[in-house]
Amino acid sequence: MKNITMLKATVAPAALGLAMVAMPAFAQEAAQASSEAAPSGEIIVTGSRIASPNLTSPSPVTVVSAQDIKGTGTTRVEDIVNALPQVFAGQGSNISNGSTGTATLDLRGLGPTRTLVLVNGRRLTPGDPSSSAADINVIPGAMVKRIDVLTGGASSVYGADAVAGVVNFVMDTNFEGFRIDSQYSLYNHNNKVGSDFTGALDRRNFGYPGGTSTNGGTVDVNAVFGAGFDDGHGHITAYAGYRKANPVLQSSRDYSACQFQARTAAQVAANGNLYQCGGSATSANGTFFTYDNTYQVEGTSLVPGSTPYNFGPLNYFQRPDERYTAGFFADYEVSEALHPYMEFMFMDDRTVAQIAPSGNFGNTTSINCDNPLLSAQQKSIVCATNNLLVSSDPARAFDTVGNSGVGATPFNFIDPTTGATYNKGLLQILRRNVEGGPRRDDLQHTSYRGVIGLKGDVGKAWSYDTFYQYGRTIFAETYYNDFSVSRIGKALDVVTDPTTGNPVCRVKLSPVDTSDSSCVPWNIFGGGVDSAALGYLQTPGFQRGINTEQVANVAFTGKLGEYGVKSPWAQDGVGIVLGAEYRKETLEFNVDSAFSTGDLAGQGGATNPVSGAFDVKEFFSEVQIPIVQDGFIKELSINGGYRYSKYSVRGASSFSTDTYKVEGTLAPIEDVKFRGGYNRAVRAPTLQNLFSPQSVALDGSTDPCSDKTITAADKGCLAQGLNIGDFVASNPASQYNGLQGGNTGLKPEIADTYTVGVVLTPRFIPGFNLSVDYFNIKIKGAIQGIGADRILQLCNDTVDPFFCNLIKRDGSGSLWRTPSGYVVDTLQNIGGSKTRGLDITGGYTRQIDGFGRVSLSFVGTYLDELSTDDGVSGKPVDCAGKYGTICGTPSPKWRHQLRVAYDGKSGMGLSVRWRYIGGTKLDSDTTRPAMLNPIKPVSYFDLAMTARVGDSYTFRIGANNLFDKAPPIVASQACAPVVCNGNTFPQVYDGLGRYIYAGVTLDF
Repeated sequence: MKNITMLKATVAPAALGLAMVAMPAFAQEAAQASSEAAPSGEIIVTGSRIASPNLTSPSPVTVVSAQDIKGTGTTRVEDIVNALPQVFAGQGSNISNGSTGTATLDLRGLGPTRTLVLVNGRRLTPGDPSSSAADINVIPGAMVKRIDVLTGGASSVYGADAVAGVVNFVMDTNFEGFRIDSQYSLYNHNNKVGSDFTGALDRRNFGYPGGTSTNGGTVDVNAVFGAGFDDGHGHITAYAGYRKANPVLQSSRDYSACQFQARTAAQVAANGNLYQCGGSATSANGTFFTYDNTYQVEGTSLVPGSTPYNFGPLNYFQRPDERYTAGFFADYEVSEALHPYMEFMFMDDRTVAQIAPSGNFGNTTSINCDNPLLSAQQKSIVCATNNLLVSSDPARAFDTVGNSGVGATPFNFIDPTTGATYNKGLLQILRRNVEGGPRRDDLQHTSYRGVIGLKGDVGKAWSYDTFYQYGRTIFAETYYNDFSVSRIGKALDVVTDPTTGNPVCRVKLSPVDTSDSSCVPWNIFGGGVDSAALGYLQTPGFQRGINTEQVANVAFTGKLGEYGVKSPWAQDGVGIVLGAEYRKETLEFNVDSAFSTGDLAGQGGATNPVSGAFDVKEFFSEVQIPIVQDGFIKELSINGGYRYSKYSVRGASSFSTDTYKVEGTLAPIEDVKFRGGYNRAVRAPTLQNLFSPQSVALDGSTDPCSDKTITAADKGCLAQGLNIGDFVASNPASQYNGLQGGNTGLKPEIADTYTVGVVLTPRFIPGFNLSVDYFNIKIKGAIQGIGADRILQLCNDTVDPFFCNLIKRDGSGSLWRTPSGYVVDTLQNIGGSKTRGLDITGGYTRQIDGFGRVSLSFVGTYLDELSTDDGVSGKPVDCAGKYGTICGTPSPKWRHQLRVAYDGKSGMGLSVRWRYIGGTKLDSDTTRPAMLNPIKPVSYFDLAMTARVGDSYTFRIGANNLFDKAPPIVASQACAPVVCNGNTFPQVYDGLGRYIYAGVTLDF
């Protein structure tokens, strides 16, 4: 075999030799797996296209082995990667409202679109029409041999998007035999009566679970087959898997049975409870806003006040999920010059995101005064003179259709059938569809990925690798049980049928408007909602999309030492790679008329179709220069790389990028190695960034001008168009509108990445290693919006017209009651992001004769800075050690994992893992309740046991979060949209309690 070869599949990354010192592997088996990463004599290296037998990684590489995955009992590969201190939570199974149905990875907290995901060194196809991020659901856990996590820019090697780093899933393509692996897992939690949680629920007479709640059962079954043929010239590995996870409702946990709001210090002093149950103004009995008051229905009367709706119990804490995977990896060596190979991966994943019922979310702003559904008492309030729609008051002029009034007189609306005139009273209606059940977002992703390639040697000095890859993701979404806005309007515009004397939709009697003869009145004023009305109002929404990615790549690796090009102090010559790549991505995203017109009441705005494509032609090169090897110092080497990329974008401007790197290692003695590097990386705008239509959708969580009477001191609120004396109601659900969308003028963002570190492997302590690495990433011209909450805060703090003019309040001064109220927050190249800190990893292994092996491994990350600059305020927000509506998920300054493992000679194994997540505090000063407490540090302890019986059976059993520690609770005032679910951040913390699993592996 060859001493130096072209990488498998062009870049079959791994860590090698002392690079393993840098890995925070959770068990010593990771080091063993790395040594087996390639056949004898073939060495493959993470973060480089050059293979060299003495090269050690100049960048920190974290390695997770197949044993680590089984040792944590996870059935979701993203969970074990997200547990690493360098990785922040992305989309996952514990997100419901705002879920895409995918699983994503976020290195360094810079966003999933800045993390490049590879399989055997090649790009993974974008996983959803909403984002360019890869969907990790496609990864078959049973086939993973190793996960390599390279944190830091790598665009010169891998192309765009590797700003924060690269996660490479290395498949076990050399597997021999037949294996069946099955596992069952579940969650349980002991709900404690008498806590702050149940106290808040008791005050609202809300139900909650008691005792131990056990649910979320998951079945995971996988089969793998591998065999060589033709006397070892060929090999094929095939796999198939099935996973089914059952849902967990928020009603099954005491800390998520309602939405918690932080109480004021005075309220806490009164009875000691930190929280109160909040909810949504879109309630079961309705919330009705007139010109000067708020009412709800009681019997057939309107009474002052509102009862917020408890939307928490019906939301999913864990979504149900059913996944099928299958594929194969094959190669055949015709000769050293001809070695064809193939890969194929298939995934079909279906999940349902369930949230509280839909309804009328303030879509109706007036009601006709000749409506027979109104009782006499209700009509006296709604149609009082001071509440009628008049022509001179914009705050009440929501509906001007049919207006014949002048001055300050009421609008006179004309019935098209009778010609009679009638008035309308201002009545904004928020009413929950409790009769129709929860909204269910059925999300299905079907993914195909195929690779065909050819590699081999061309003489002694050169080898080549060329491949073509095609990936396709098909997305299908069906949204059930939403309400039609247009039908709500018709079903509430009710008159008396002159023939029958019964209430009937006005549209059914109209000789002019014959668009909807199926209309049924929606009686929400005390008469009861019948099934016919629900059948008319409830409507599904459909979205379909296709992502495709094509890659054609050719690379030549040269060993210039064969021509005498080498340092006089090194045994190995200069290595070089020259190559070219073509990549094309397309996106087609289509929606039905219900989505595109904004007719679905529960969506927060319209969803528009997206279509776009780009292709990129690239040239890349890399050089490895060993300067000293085993001479007057142990090692000195330099690695450099360059990539030129030319983008052609359909319907937008073309652009080009240059990325490059310089890295080096210095080992004065065998025990000590210094390493460092500089990378220039880029992230090109995605198709979604470029072509997403602009529309109003849920964006922010706060409105600083709400829940108070505006005074002359509120200069920021006055600059937004509010007046002294105005009172703006807050959204009880803490959800506000923003105008979001793409920008065809976007350019690539640029990142500079610096790393420097030291690796210690003292020979006087056999089996011990320690590494400390500093990282610093700076992104300029970031593709981002400023953020709705940030814009509101900056307007109030500075009264700067730039920010205040981005705030568009509707006629009532609201940012949530109607789509006319929103904050402009579209994408642009503006500002940037920075992060810096330290990675500390270490390990120790000791073989004890006659007893077995004991190992210890540690990985920790200190986050010194994680800041975002909006580009206009000059005040970057540093999210290190913070969480909230601006920073999103918690970003603790310190996280670590420590594992102690024992592997006995008898086949028994035991390991204990300690996961520590440091504390965080709220990301902004606030005048809201003082009891928005910081999140305290959290420690989780995991226990795993294994037993091998004979040559064929390996049993495992374990529990993560062994002591059933409840997650930190976050009040709604600080609960960031999407990522905060069930009053916590379940993708960061163990949101469901104790995780118990048992599995068995059968090898034949």
